[in-house]
Amino acid sequence: MDEELNVIRLPVRVITETQENIDLELINRQTLEPVTLDEIFTFSGNCSNDRLDSYFTKMDPVTTLRNYVEDLKAGVSLLEGHDIRKNPYGRSYDGALIPASDEPGSYNAARGHWYIIRDLVINGVNTNDTIRAIKAGIIRDMSVGFGGSDMWYRCSSCGRDMWDWECPHIPGLEDENGRMTFAWVVNARLREVSTVYKGATPGAYIEKARQYVQQGQLSQQNIHTLERQFQVRLDDGKRSFFMSKKESEGNVNLLEQLRQALRECKIEKRAVYEILSSEGEVFRQPDDIALRNELGDAATIEGIRQLKKEAEQGRQYAADLIDKAVQARVRAQGEGFDAEKYRSMLVRANDLDFVKDEIKSYEEMAKQRFTPGRQTEQEPLEPTSAPAPARQAAEEEDNIFLS
Repeated sequence: MDEELNVIRLPVRVITETQENIDLELINRQTLEPVTLDEIFTFSGNCSNDRLDSYFTKMDPVTTLRNYVEDLKAGVSLLEGHDIRKNPYGRSYDGALIPASDEPGSYNAARGHWYIIRDLVINGVNTNDTIRAIKAGIIRDMSVGFGGSDMWYRCSSCGRDMWDWECPHIPGLEDENGRMTFAWVVNARLREVSTVYKGATPGAYIEKARQYVQQGQLSQQNIHTLERQFQVRLDDGKRSFFMSKKESEGNVNLLEQLRQALRECKIEKRAVYEILSSEGEVFRQPDDIALRNELGDAATIEGIRQLKKEAEQGRQYAADLIDKAVQARVRAQGEGFDAEKYRSMLVRANDLDFVKDEIKSYEEMAKQRFTPGRQTEQEPLEPTSAPAPARQAAEEEDNIFLS
């Protein structure tokens, strides 16, 4: 995915600073040559907090807000209109995590500090004009861009990644327990800050909602709710070639309507295939049928979950068997044996019957090695220093095995 498209923006309110609050040393850590207080203009603001926003997201205070503070201290570019093709005209120089207080409505927040060099022309604009606009309150809202390859959305209802196929929830809609679902933004990084607000809705769960609409898994009421909240169309601006009917429960079940139309000979299968191909959809019926035939009665959500559970149990059983085989061979051959190399060989073999045979073989060998006493015929004890023949033979056998 394009890095720029993976950046999300939310508004920030700015506050100008007095010279007493400016840490010039921190600013000069960002510069190649030292600057003076007369050369700069500074302002600050809370970049983000863990309050529920209008996009039904919350910033995770343990990961995301702490990352923001680190990024603010390291220096984040100040841009115009989130246009990364233009040169930045300011930079952050400090940040702090502000913990929530005991007061109602208090939230954890990440606060940033930025500086602008006075009387500097960048991208055809003099920074003095921007500074005057900030002081006059004309520019008072900003937007922060965040993203990162490690960022993900954790569902508030089930705790899974919102892209996990087992997560059926969408932020902005109620879950099965009647709670409003939202998404925790986890492990995001601060990319840039802009003095021109340009809002953008988080694209991850918008795309998820579109997929649910295409699969007929959202009611008309929920579709209208999401479209109003996020000011988007969930059908990609296209209408279905077959007008769907509103069922008594309000569910859009296009697949069932297609089946009914085919049974009543209102449309042809060939026409359905042609439309799917012309719309850029991949027709995967043969693959789907083959998969369902292979799964049989397990071709259900619960069936697949059970198969996954059994597969995990099988992997654990195989791992336990291999551990047992390694332990048996170590007992039989001693601690000097290369256990890890033997373990790798058993894993590559991927044959549980072979592993069981190995366990049986080396357990028997270990029993022979560590059987207490020797089996000898009872003979009258004689005062001699020479060992009995059976004892001598057993000792020779041990010496040969150990060598």
